[in-house]
Amino acid sequence: MNQNRSSRDLVSRAHYELFTDRDVGALERYFAPNFIEHSPLIKNGLAGLSELVQSHPGLHHKTSRVLQDGDLVAIHGCFTGLDDQPLVGFDLYRVVDGLIVEHWDGLVPQSVPNASGRTQLDGPTEAGNSCDREKNRELVVNFFTRTLIEGHYDEFGNYTNGEDFHQHSPDISDGTDAVVAFLKQLRNEGRGLHYTKIHRTVADGQFVLTHSEGSIAGARHSYFELWRVENGKVVELWDAISPVPEDAQALHRHGIF
Repeated sequence: MNQNRSSRDLVSRAHYELFTDRDVGALERYFAPNFIEHSPLIKNGLAGLSELVQSHPGLHHKTSRVLQDGDLVAIHGCFTGLDDQPLVGFDLYRVVDGLIVEHWDGLVPQSVPNASGRTQLDGPTEAGNSCDREKNRELVVNFFTRTLIEGHYDEFGNYTNGEDFHQHSPDISDGTDAVVAFLKQLRNEGRGLHYTKIHRTVADGQFVLTHSEGSIAGARHSYFELWRVENGKVVELWDAISPVPEDAQALHRHGIF
């Protein structure tokens, strides 16, 4: 538990000092010299990260959620000053021996509240002390595989809480029926969300984050989806789904995933 807390605190501190204080000295204090950067926005590892921070004087990050699972720590929040409009999404860090050794991210433009009045970041923020971390992970992976990877959308209701399902995706309203209708419509229009592989999961309390790969209309995409589990059902979703280059076209040689 102490290791979990120290990793969570280390990443939270490093993320704040780097992206809000804009203190590039954080790279020496918290990051390993052989740090691996997977973000499509950044080249050359630590040097590229330093360049990014120094070239964006208005850079700021507001954190909404922090999840920790083994050597992985995920931060869910909003960047301002990185682009013309705020960017919402996930930063995923891997920690080894007290240093950050690897990073992935998925960011999308901030949107207005969806049809149910929910934003991309509001809702429950604390993971809680659920003892069912592994049960929650198993539920989400089974649900994800069956409905999204295999495409059995009509089975959403077997895993979710029906019309009480809370949706934070900008284009979809609350309820299981709404998300199923949305997915079917995109598929019928030739713009379906195709999922090929879950690369990693972060399970912490009531939350399970899935980081997966797929495509939309033939274009490669990264999927970060945060699921909340309650009483053995998937009850809430936040996401950041963004196009990413093929590995050969990335700014670095480490691959996007």
